[in-house]
Amino acid sequence: MRPPAALPAALLILAGCTERGGPPAIAPTPAPVTASSAAPPVVPAVREALGEASAPPDGAPASPPRPQAPGTFALPPPPAPRAAPGVGGPDFSVVFAQVSPSVVGVAAGRMRQGRFSAQRTGTGFVWDAAGHILTNDHLVADADVVRVRVQSGKVLSGRVLAGDGPMDLALVVTDEPVPPPVPRGREAPLRPGEWVAAIGNPFGLQHSITVGVISATGRRRLPGGGPRFGSFIQTDTPVNPGNSGGPLVDAHGQVIGLNTVMLGDAQGLAFAIPIDQADVVVSRLLADGRFVRGFGGLVVKPVTDRLAREAGLAGRSGARVSKIVAGGPADTAGLRPGDILLSFGDEPVANANGLPWLIASTAPGTAVPLKVARGRTRLALTLTVQAAP
Repeated sequence: MRPPAALPAALLILAGCTERGGPPAIAPTPAPVTASSAAPPVVPAVREALGEASAPPDGAPASPPRPQAPGTFALPPPPAPRAAPGVGGPDFSVVFAQVSPSVVGVAAGRMRQGRFSAQRTGTGFVWDAAGHILTNDHLVADADVVRVRVQSGKVLSGRVLAGDGPMDLALVVTDEPVPPPVPRGREAPLRPGEWVAAIGNPFGLQHSITVGVISATGRRRLPGGGPRFGSFIQTDTPVNPGNSGGPLVDAHGQVIGLNTVMLGDAQGLAFAIPIDQADVVVSRLLADGRFVRGFGGLVVKPVTDRLAREAGLAGRSGARVSKIVAGGPADTAGLRPGDILLSFGDEPVANANGLPWLIASTAPGTAVPLKVARGRTRLALTLTVQAAP
């Protein structure tokens, strides 16, 4: 990905790792990071810092067994909060002081003539007290060697523990302690207009913060591609190559998402994976080594005002079934095109955008009770989720 002024056309770009070569239409990070004379002036210094770590010993396995992460080390307390200015947004300086020590630089590449050659650089953050680092899968998925740079400047040898390409999430571990985990999640729903900030390493500039607002939630089917499952938080927070895998934080210092894509030929169109969805994927990666998403065998569309009236619904909530896969879970459950799904298990179906993630995040083999509107008739059905083909 390049700075917006240099982008030729409307592209959805994986928002943040820098990478050798120019960008394809949907590509993980097109900014070059080689040590050649064509590289941006800031990148050689960053790659030099990340490239000083020694090579792994000869004979190390290419795909090591899933190791136990080494845990975390203590940090000094952050400064006391101070009042925000009387105008403008909140003061994010305290938020930055609290969160940034747990944000790391991530470089992925290969060993060449005994030296580490970074092909992509981005960001990650410490997920839990065991020291697992969460980042984007497109940053590290095919790397032979991973380097992790903590805020002090120390470079650690890392390795990919597990990853999921469709959700663009990966876990990295190191052999040494890392900072404590970021504070993450909250119970209150996200609302457009709330202040948020992105912390990361744009163009290799370590531990930078940019501020914006939430523009929308529940975004799916992003223009041009991107991760195929889940939904996204849309923000106008500036993100650049190197921000991939970094945290999106609210004004209270809680991580609410992971920055992953931006719309290239536009201003203020960045997208983050919600932290609750990341939590589901990470839990499965840690437990099983992979994330097997559920399959329901149906396609849904929004409920129109006319259909809501005909079904006797108070509003346009729910998801209308438009297609059924013959012999699939929805077909077996007795669903028909035109049915409106009102709830999936204990979760009300607010709209068609939310249902695909509810199904994908359900473990295969789970029998889920459904509440369905078929015209003005209300039905109770059971859908047994299968593994996605």
